[in-house]
Amino acid sequence: MNTTNNLPAQQWASGDAASLYLVGALHLGIFAFATGRVPPDSAPLLGFWILGCAVSLLLLAMVDLKRGEILFGTIGMVFGGLLGLGGAFSFIRTMWIPGIAAMDGWWFLSAAVILFLLLPAVKKFSRIMLGGLAEIGLTLAVLGIGMMGANPFLLNLAGWGALVFALFCWYSATAQLLNTVYQKRVLPL
Repeated sequence: MNTTNNLPAQQWASGDAASLYLVGALHLGIFAFATGRVPPDSAPLLGFWILGCAVSLLLLAMVDLKRGEILFGTIGMVFGGLLGLGGAFSFIRTMWIPGIAAMDGWWFLSAAVILFLLLPAVKKFSRIMLGGLAEIGLTLAVLGIGMMGANPFLLNLAGWGALVFALFCWYSATAQLLNTVYQKRVLPL
């Protein structure tokens, strides 16, 4: 109880839907870059875009962890910390050292490995989420390998995989949001 005005203490809401919207935006940027929709000299701008998503994702992940939501808090930390900050700084780096460096690929490959390790826990929560996380894990592995060898085919393939995942995230976020607001199943998860 809040002793000041005798109202029940408020608990923070889950940040899951907001996190998914941000993760979708982050991956839309990766799609645009990896498929050549934006020129390589725009990489620093993408870095700042991803950095903005990363900071928000990390804050939302901390909220989830504080609420005891270990799975989504951990996923938020991986997307915000490793993919967000690591990816952002690798793109911002191109202001001083142009081009894709093999090291950039290691950020994405390591994120893919961690996402694969999270799959058994995600399976218990949702099979749809399991499919989405498996898809982006594979996509990030292809992106990482493509960046290590500057392979345009693999980069393009990974870019399209990132777009599929962005759409998946936005659908999942909207489903969570609508299902919560209407307190019934509006969209399947």
